Amino acid sequence: MRTKLIYTFLISFFVSPYIKAQSDSDFLFFESRLQSLAEMALSGENDSMREESNKLLIEELEELLLLDGNYHYDFKNIDKINILPSSDKKFRLFNWVLPKMDGTFDYFAFLQFYNKRKKESHFYKLVDVSDSIDNPSYQMLNNGNWYGAFYFDIIHTKFQKKDYYTFLAWDGNNAQTTKKIIDVLHFDEENRPIFGAPIFKMNDGTHYRIILEYTSGASTTMNYREKDQTILYDHLVPLDGVEIGMYEFYVPSLSYDGLSFKNGKWRFIEDIPVFNNKRQDAKQSKRIQRGLQSQ
Repeated sequence: MRTKLIYTFLISFFVSPYIKAQSDSDFLFFESRLQSLAEMALSGENDSMREESNKLLIEELEELLLLDGNYHYDFKNIDKINILPSSDKKFRLFNWVLPKMDGTFDYFAFLQFYNKRKKESHFYKLVDVSDSIDNPSYQMLNNGNWYGAFYFDIIHTKFQKKDYYTFLAWDGNNAQTTKKIIDVLHFDEENRPIFGAPIFKMNDGTHYRIILEYTSGASTTMNYREKDQTILYDHLVPLDGVEIGMYEFYVPSLSYDGLSFKNGKWRFIEDIPVFNNKRQDAKQSKRIQRGLQSQ
């Protein structure tokens, strides 16, 4: 009996590290593939090459997300895909940009969740249909009709036992205008992801998400100030003599607006004093450029 126990121990001692090493080797292989394909999707010579690389990238990432143990792997060797975990570790987001030769952008993402009790993960593919959504500021959407963007921050808030995950995002839009977006993720009764919620209280009414559009030649900021649960962003105004709604002529003024989280709602605040926001601005810019390094 003692000999059998010793034999079992030796088998476990030598085989277990081998299994782990094999698993790590698999992840390293996928990391290299994903990094290479994402690079080609960003900087291929034409749209056809970029789209083909992106198609392969999606297939490889889906295969990776089906591997056992992938949720606990940090993917530190990938910088062409933005990987954002929620602060409560409930999910993480894989998000990237596909730039087109005409100056427009498509966005892709996977939401991956982990069930601690069952020790298993599952994921949702997000499908960008932003070009076909009417009145996107007032729509509740899901993973199959997602308002695509490049997310650079996740803000986790809670109210009456309900979790909200607010995303700060960038959208290159087109050659004339750029957008900054504030969207929110929550979950329905069956724990499926829902984007957008009537929690943004603005001066012109309640919005489901915030979309700020301005001239592509301008640089704007959008950051979260954790100490007072406030999202800060540039106040945008049209140039002198320009009609309201001609966003290709909107620029930041010298003031900031914001949203403060109170009683389960993001509430608009106008003209917020900001004395030194350089560190936050640099942090935001670094996150956006991470997904556009080849542009």
